[in-house]
Amino acid sequence: MPQVRSPWLAALLFFTVAPVASAEDASSSSLLSRLFHRDHQTAAVHQHVPARQAVAPAYQYDYTLAQVQPAAPTYEYAYAQPTEAGRQAGGDPYGFARVLNRIRAAAGLRPLAYDPSLSSWARRNNVMQSIRGIGHYVNPGAAQNSAYNYGDAESVAAGWMNSPGHRENMLSPTATSFGVAFGPGPYWTMNTR
Repeated sequence: MPQVRSPWLAALLFFTVAPVASAEDASSSSLLSRLFHRDHQTAAVHQHVPARQAVAPAYQYDYTLAQVQPAAPTYEYAYAQPTEAGRQAGGDPYGFARVLNRIRAAAGLRPLAYDPSLSSWARRNNVMQSIRGIGHYVNPGAAQNSAYNYGDAESVAAGWMNSPGHRENMLSPTATSFGVAFGPGPYWTMNTR
């Protein structure tokens, strides 16, 4: 084949000179060959085949709403429940302050004050976690710990103490306040500032 310097001319030559096996075998031919030979192809015969008739079973069920929809599953979780004393005092409803400050005292650190505003931010993060999965989605510029599927304040605190980053947040010597939230779902969030 002669040497062609223009890519456009090379493409034109390739598509027009490309061999065509036959007009019937247009699927393997070049683009231009298929274009020129499309009128010479025999049309494929399209036939409709009747659909099979559904055969009714020999027995019939009479479904009622109660039979079709299964009963909602019942789960029994031993998750933390807010205490009435915590609600009335406007303090930590899950008793997390007692657990956190006991851990901090054992480490020689001052106790943290409960901050309802930080708890409100923690609750917002839990809402996002219930939608997106565990993570740090809403943060008020504080150190934040998130957890999933712990039943009470003691167990979530133990889980965070076993994680170096979470442990650092709980034992921060510069922190003065904290907020904590549990739920919706099995999500925990703690903010410290």
